[in-house]
Amino acid sequence: MVSNSGTITVLNRTLFIIAFLLLSVQVFAHGDLTKRINEKTKEILKSPNNFKLYYERGFLYQQHVEFNKALEDYIKSTSLGNTDKVLLYRIAEVNYLTEDYSDALESITKYLEVDSIDVKAKKLEAQILFKLKVYKESLEAYHYVCNNMIDIRPEDILEHCDIILAENDKNYTDALNIIEFGLEKLGSNIFSLQVRKLEYLKDSDQIKKAIEQYNYFILEYNRREFWYYKKAKYLTEVNKKKEAIISLKLATITIEQLDTKFKNMSSITKLKNQIKSLEISINNQKL
Repeated sequence: MVSNSGTITVLNRTLFIIAFLLLSVQVFAHGDLTKRINEKTKEILKSPNNFKLYYERGFLYQQHVEFNKALEDYIKSTSLGNTDKVLLYRIAEVNYLTEDYSDALESITKYLEVDSIDVKAKKLEAQILFKLKVYKESLEAYHYVCNNMIDIRPEDILEHCDIILAENDKNYTDALNIIEFGLEKLGSNIFSLQVRKLEYLKDSDQIKKAIEQYNYFILEYNRREFWYYKKAKYLTEVNKKKEAIISLKLATITIEQLDTKFKNMSSITKLKNQIKSLEISINNQKL
């Protein structure tokens, strides 16, 4: 039989190996970039007026997270006659990453003068404008992104919502519409979008819909005991204490139905204590 200390030792060793392997992958990737940068530098020494080589090394520097050197190479490439629109995009991108938002906006604006329908560029423009707190224009750009992006992701939907509420912190109607748009596009069970939907329903005091949203999580996810408890907490906050007690009872019943191995988990023990504490708190108040 392996002792607890032996199990912990094996676990620690396994975690160390995993961490080492992940670090090795990162080191290898950066090492490979360093090698490619050095090779590109040798090419530049042979052809010092080749703007393509400076652009290529600049992009390698950008991937290597050496943004200042990347920008130097991009500017040098420009001075040597590189008029490719992608160079404008890269300059805007590096300036955005280094938080030089004014210069970033100048470059992405020039890019969009050449290609006004590029979705990726419009997204970067929206992000830059958001950082500059030009929320209305940022919102217009992001509307375009969401309506035209083919491979839209949950993060894009959430970012759009952040801009909506930055422009007007009470505009939960539009934010929720964007969430619904995302759920329709990406699938109804995108967890991050459903969680944000719950937050917005609560923040906008749409109590009935918020309760329905808690019921969604209870029905759709396996660990419903936690969601029963979360729902009970919310019901308590909105002064629906009788319903909260029912939700706590259902949480307790659900826990009792778990396999023994789950019942003995520390997270379940903690949850049982939280249920008991909230139940006592409610019972001490007038129902």
